[in-house]
Parts: sequence; C-alpha cells; structure tokens
Amino acid sequence: MPSKTITFLGTGAADATKYYHSCFYIQNKDIGLLVDTGGGNGILSQLEKMNIPLESIRHLFVTHKHIDHLLGIFWILRLLGAKIAKNEAKDLTIYASQNVIKIIQDIAPTFLSEKVTKLFAGKIMFHPIDGETKITIGSWQLEPFNLQSTKEEQFGFRLQFEDGQNFVCLGDEPYKESLLVACKNADYLLHNAFCLERDSARFKPHDMHHSSVKDACDAATTTNAKNLILIHTEDRSTFSNRKKAYIEEATKYYSGNVLVPNDLETIVL
Repeated sequence: MPSKTITFLGTGAADATKYYHSCFYIQNKDIGLLVDTGGGNGILSQLEKMNIPLESIRHLFVTHKHIDHLLGIFWILRLLGAKIAKNEAKDLTIYASQNVIKIIQDIAPTFLSEKVTKLFAGKIMFHPIDGETKITIGSWQLEPFNLQSTKEEQFGFRLQFEDGQNFVCLGDEPYKESLLVACKNADYLLHNAFCLERDSARFKPHDMHHSSVKDACDAATTTNAKNLILIHTEDRSTFSNRKKAYIEEATKYYSGNVLVPNDLETIVL
C-alpha cells in the first residue's frame, strides 16, 4: 500500500451536477483525514465506492460553512455516530471554526437522534481552529490558517507529514500575497480552478471569489510549489475533457507538475 494518498471524493464547484462537490480523504496506513463533506448524502456513496469505511474516519476538517462543503457532515454523523454509540467505531474529532461548530451543534438535534448528539460531550469532539494553533494528528502536524476571505470566514491548512513532505490546502479561495509564509515551498498545493483562463469572461470566477487555471498557476509559481492540484471546477464547458484541457492550459503558465483529479481518483504522494 502506498505510504500516503489523497482520494478525491468530489472535485466540483457548488453548482456542478456532473461532479460531486469538492472533498477529499488524505491517508496513510495509520491516519486518515477527511476534508469537507460535500452537500448531501452523496458523500456516503463516494466513500463506499472508494472502499473507505466510515469507521476509518476519525479526523474531519471543515473549511467553511457553505452548503457544498458542510451538509454531508450530518449524514456522516448520522451513520458514524450510530456506530460510535454502539462501540463499533472509535471516537471522531471535527476541526472547524467556532462559527461552523456552532452551526453543526445547533442543527444536529433537528436531524440526528439523541444517541448521536449526546456523544458531542464525549466521543464526538469539536476542536475549534483559530488559524494560529498547530494540531497534532498522529505523526502529522496540521497548521490551519485563515484564508482571509471577504465573503465568508474560511480556513485552509498546511499539513506536514512524518517523512518531511507537506501539503497545502487553499480551500476554494484564491491565493493572496499575505498567505505566502503559510503556502511557500509546498510539495503539493491544492488550489481551486473554477474554469479555464480562456473561459473567464464567460464564468467570471473572480466575481465568485474563485480562480481560473492561470490564477492557480500564478499562485503555484509565486509560492514555489512543486506540484499543483486543481479542483472545485465548473462542469459546463470541459466536462468531457477537463483533465486534458486544464493541464494543457496550465503548462503555459506554470513549469511544475499539474494534477487534475477526477471524482473518485486517488493520487499517491
């Protein structure tokens, strides 16, 4: 088994219907971290298709409160929480902002049974992130940082693996110069690329606080990233050839390695 992998459960933006919403699972033989959960119970199907058991999810990071990143968590809590309550799974830690934690805790009693919500005081733990405090997950060091979004509080992170490699997640926000220290020299930089640069006039990604392929490439060049991963895309213009089209355009602006995963694709780090 490869030492570290990222499985992309979804790679689409909020309004995509041909892709599941952007979320992914990072794992090695000992540790797994689910990042975001998509917008509904499709997360359960995606996990099942990739043979990722619910009970293997013990760490979950939520970048922000938008429905395409958050709502799937209630389905995970419903099924995984039931397993935890019956001692068929171990505890779960959810890393999120205070605001997102409050949303989850306020909404949960509406959808979930008491046997699950009463675990919030014990086996289902909420770990507030503030953009300043490092988090230890097994042999990994996770450093959340505020993406300084002007539309909605959102956190990315830098994940340092035990072998020295690192992975930087920028959520679905564009890179900003103020984030250079957090992002520089990444082995893998994950950046949203809503559309091709040639389609920017049509889709206007900047109006949505998203990026084009060129924007992501510029960020990777500025931060000296070795590998650039592009997700959170539209599905109207390049659905049949997204990987080829994105990589071809990216090579015009960036000299490093470009990865454009499809839904249910695994990348070996």
